[in-house]
Amino acid sequence: MSEMTENESVSEPVKQTKPAEEPEKVRTAPEEFPLRDWIPEWARNPPKIVVRAPGPKSKEIIKIDRDYVSYAYDRCFTFTIDRAAGAAVQDADGNVLLDFSSGIAVQNAGWTHYKVSKAIQEQAGKLIHSMANDAYFDKEAYFAKLLSEISPGKALRGTFFANSGAEAIEAALKLSRYYTKRSEHLAFFGSYHGRIGAGLALTSKLKLRYSYGPMSPGIIFTPFAYCYRCSFKQTYPECSLYCVDYIENQVLAMGGTTGQIASVFVEPIQGEGGYVVPPKEFLPRLRKMCDAQNALLVFDEVQTGFARTGKMFACEHFDTIPDILVMGKALGGGVPLGAIIAKHDIMRKWRPGSHSSTFGGNAITMAAGLAHVQAIVEENLAERAEKLGEYAMKLLREMQQRREIIGDVRGRGLMIGVELVKNQYTKEPHEATNIQGKCWRAGLMTITSGFFGNVFRIAPPLCISKELLERGFEMFEQALKDEEEFLKLGTSAPAGHVGMHV
Repeated sequence: MSEMTENESVSEPVKQTKPAEEPEKVRTAPEEFPLRDWIPEWARNPPKIVVRAPGPKSKEIIKIDRDYVSYAYDRCFTFTIDRAAGAAVQDADGNVLLDFSSGIAVQNAGWTHYKVSKAIQEQAGKLIHSMANDAYFDKEAYFAKLLSEISPGKALRGTFFANSGAEAIEAALKLSRYYTKRSEHLAFFGSYHGRIGAGLALTSKLKLRYSYGPMSPGIIFTPFAYCYRCSFKQTYPECSLYCVDYIENQVLAMGGTTGQIASVFVEPIQGEGGYVVPPKEFLPRLRKMCDAQNALLVFDEVQTGFARTGKMFACEHFDTIPDILVMGKALGGGVPLGAIIAKHDIMRKWRPGSHSSTFGGNAITMAAGLAHVQAIVEENLAERAEKLGEYAMKLLREMQQRREIIGDVRGRGLMIGVELVKNQYTKEPHEATNIQGKCWRAGLMTITSGFFGNVFRIAPPLCISKELLERGFEMFEQALKDEEEFLKLGTSAPAGHVGMHV
C-alpha cells in the first residue's frame, strides 16, 4: 500500500463487505448515474467486438498512413477510429470499445457531445476565422467571462487563447518573464508541459527530450512530491515535506539558481508522470515559497482541469490559487484549444502586441469550447466525477487486495492512477504494455503513464455510467489476473505494440 494513502484517495479505503452491508455514501444506486439521453444506441452498451482488429477497412487506411504520415506519431492502437459518442469509440470495421482515456482527458463531457457538435455546425455556417487578434468576437468575450467566473476562487481574470496546451505553456512562461523581468523557472521531475519550445524545456521525460538539446536555458528541475517513490527515501508525513525543504534550503539558497526565479511551473496532480497526487500541504507550501521569492506560481491544469478531478480545477482540492493557470485538452471539447488565465494585475501588464496568435480566439474553437465548458457546468460533471471517483477508488482498492501486481492506487475524481509492480514490497515496476494489450483485446481502451510506463490512467469520460465503469473494471482485473498467471509460470505475454496484440 502507498505510504500516503490518506492524502491520495478521494475517500478512506472501505473494508470489503457484502453488497448489502456497503455504506450508503459508497453504494450508489445504478440509476443515479445513467448514461445521458443524447448518447446514441450504438454507443450505450460497449464493448462489441465483431472482427479481429485491425480489420480490413482499418488496414487499408493504416497502409496509406504508413506511406505518407510522419513516423513521429506514437500510436497506441492499431485501428482506424471512425466515430465516438459518450464513453464508446467505434473503429472503421464496426468494433465498439469502452473508452477509459477520454481521448487523453479531452472528452470530459463525453465524446461528440451534441451541444459541441451543434455549436460547431452553427458557427461554421456563419463565420470560421474570427480574426480575433485584430477584431473583437462575441464568443471569445463570453468564453473569457465564463472562465473567470469558474476560475479558482473567482480570482483570475484576463484570458489569452492559444491553439493548444503547449502553446499556452509558452504564453505562461512569456508572461511570467514579462511581469517579473526575470528569466529562470523551476519545474519538477515527472512533469509534462508539452513537446515544443518552452513546454519541452519544462518537461523532464528523457524520451521526449532526446536529441533536442540543449534545451532553453534557465530551467531548474527538482523532485516532485511522489510519496510512493520518494526521491529522498522519506516517509510522509514524518518527512514534513522534505522535498519542499530541499527546494528552499538547497536549490534556492545554495546556488541552484542565480536568484532570478520568474515562476514555478507545476501540475497540481502530475499527468504523464503517473497520476501522482501530492500531499495536501505541497501546493500551499509552494504558494508560500513563491510569495517569499516574488515569483509567480503557475498551475498546469491542461490534463486536470474542467471537472476531471471532482473539482472544476484540481488546485481547488488544495485550497491554493495560482498566479497563472494553464488550460487545454478538455477546454476545447475536441477541437485544438489552449489558454491561460491570470490574476488581473499580472495579465494587464501585457501591452498590445506583447503576445499574439493568428488563430487564437478562432470562431470555431470558441464556439466548441464555450459549448463544452457550459455543458460541464450545467450537467454538474464535477460532482458526478467526485462521486463516481469515490466509488471507483473503492473498487480499485479492493482489487488491490486481490491482485499482487497492483502496488498503488491514487487519484481524485475520475483521474486515477493504478501503479503496477512485480512485488508490492520492493515496488519493482512492472511495465504495462502487455496488460494494455489484454484490455484492448477485451474491448477496453486504456492508456499508460509514469516514469517506467507502469501506471494505468483511469480517466473515462465523466458521463460514463456506473454500470459501464464496473464493466471496465471487470475487464481490467481479468487482464491483471491473466498477467499474474503468466508471471507465476515464469513467463510473460508477448511484448510489442498494443495494436499488434489484437
